[in-house]
Amino acid sequence: MRASKSYTTWQNIKYIIVQSFQDSKSLFVYYGIYAILTAIQPFIVILFPKFIIDELTGRQRPLTLILILLAMFLLSAGSGFFIAYLRSLKTTQVIKITFRFARRITEKNLTTAFINTENPVYLNKMENANRALSDVNNGLQGLLHQFFSLFSNLLALSGYLAIIASLNPFVLLFLILTVSVTYFLSFQAKKFAHSKHDEISQHDRRSAYAYQIMYDFAYGKELRIYNLAGRIARLYRMAKAKRLQIEQAIKYRYFMIGIVETILLLIREGVIYVYLIYLYINGGITIGSFMMYLATIAGFAGWMQSVINNIVHLRAQNLYINDLRSFLAIENDQEKKETLPLPPAPYSIEFRNISFKYPDSADYIYKNFSLLIPAKQRLAIVGPNGAGKTTLIKLLGRLYQPEQGEILLNGINIERFAQQQYYSLLSTVFQEIKILAFSAAENIALAESEGINRERVQHCLEKAGLDKKIASLKKGINTAMLKFLDREGVELSGGEKQKLVLARALYKNGGIVILDEPTAALDALAESNIYNQFNHYFQDKTAIYISHRLASTRFCDQIALIENGVLAEYGTHQELMARNGKYREMFALQAQYYQEEGGVNDEKLD
Repeated sequence: MRASKSYTTWQNIKYIIVQSFQDSKSLFVYYGIYAILTAIQPFIVILFPKFIIDELTGRQRPLTLILILLAMFLLSAGSGFFIAYLRSLKTTQVIKITFRFARRITEKNLTTAFINTENPVYLNKMENANRALSDVNNGLQGLLHQFFSLFSNLLALSGYLAIIASLNPFVLLFLILTVSVTYFLSFQAKKFAHSKHDEISQHDRRSAYAYQIMYDFAYGKELRIYNLAGRIARLYRMAKAKRLQIEQAIKYRYFMIGIVETILLLIREGVIYVYLIYLYINGGITIGSFMMYLATIAGFAGWMQSVINNIVHLRAQNLYINDLRSFLAIENDQEKKETLPLPPAPYSIEFRNISFKYPDSADYIYKNFSLLIPAKQRLAIVGPNGAGKTTLIKLLGRLYQPEQGEILLNGINIERFAQQQYYSLLSTVFQEIKILAFSAAENIALAESEGINRERVQHCLEKAGLDKKIASLKKGINTAMLKFLDREGVELSGGEKQKLVLARALYKNGGIVILDEPTAALDALAESNIYNQFNHYFQDKTAIYISHRLASTRFCDQIALIENGVLAEYGTHQELMARNGKYREMFALQAQYYQEEGGVNDEKLD
């Protein structure tokens, strides 16, 4: 993942405006008319009262007064109606644009390199990008609202400037200076708020994780049996408490700015009131003009402050939009522009002098590791926990990239193939069982219902030994799994879930089969039967089996014992047993366990 790029305020405004115009041209029509009407509306209550007072203190013509009142009413009511109507129209368009950007974030998450899904830096960037869309007043929505509001406020402000300049240019200068004092303070407060985003993202992820555990019934047994409820609740409270502390610090800064604004308001209003009273007493203005200037000056401060707030807010949104753009600009470094077509089956695999360590870790999982898997070979990879067996599969699956060395498919570096085409070769079943809240058939085919070969689904269920269970369900292979989307969804047992994902691998029928301990929830006999069945079904494919139960992998052509990232032993079951090394020690230990548990003798296991 590359370093974040920084953008200027104008670059971000231009980017959002261009993207928004592409997503919704109607927004600019609605906002344009809305801005003009909101700019005109305040002058209705500034100018018309002056006309009324001047007429009452002057010629006092009834018809003229009626016409002035009628015009004021029609303009006020008409502008108010259209402003309210356009406000609802533009709001729906802003929501539409927000959803478009949310889809871009989702697409980024679905296509980013797998390594990013486990990278805290990437996850924080994702959280910050989502925050740029989640708030009405900040981020994308805040920038759009403030940008068009600035246009409206500048139109209105120009009218205020013209009226006040006709009174006295020095009064105008005094007003501008007093209102501008809070600009720097306001921007600094918003900058401080943004500087806490990474901390906020971290605390939000912690609280969300704790909330998910408390909310998800899948954790119900562990929470009760191991008395974890209190600990998870404390984790949630601590994350929320730290989040609250940050919010309090931010709000305190805004509170202090509010005090400064109040003091400046008292000074500004006091000076202006004295000056206007002086002019009226000395005949410099009429009572109608006095009321007009009084309303204008009182309104000017608010509109001037609104313009400054718009500018401050837009500059602050630069920080949010920078987060959004930086996240969307993250490139998938794994995908190459020039790719080669996949070679024909069968497939050989070679790990050639690979070295790899996880991000933010100094310890290498593999260092100059090499292993050749000939085409159609059935290889068992065994070893203690933490030896790097699953990591090897992730590297083969291009979920991670080796720092040094290369992985070859039929003699060609796997990075030379288009990623999705390469994925099509792999029928992989990982340790973590992931069942989707779709039908059993959709879970196996991983396709839309219309594109599923149901006879093939049924055949794969038979091979995986799950056909009778699925047939007993009310809707058969059309029965929904889980209860998230369907109240009648079915919760399979751990062993049944593993058989379902095994059926998924059978359905895909890739050229390379990988079973990464997918049968851990099955008993030893069931696991051995499943492996023997897969051995029968995939005789013409290159297959890699990972299992803690060594007895289940004796049928393989070769067995690779990996320990501490090193190929410690390699050979057939008989060869490794004759070597009297680590493999035989592990095998004898497991044989003793099964003998104690089930009365299985050593001769049968050996």
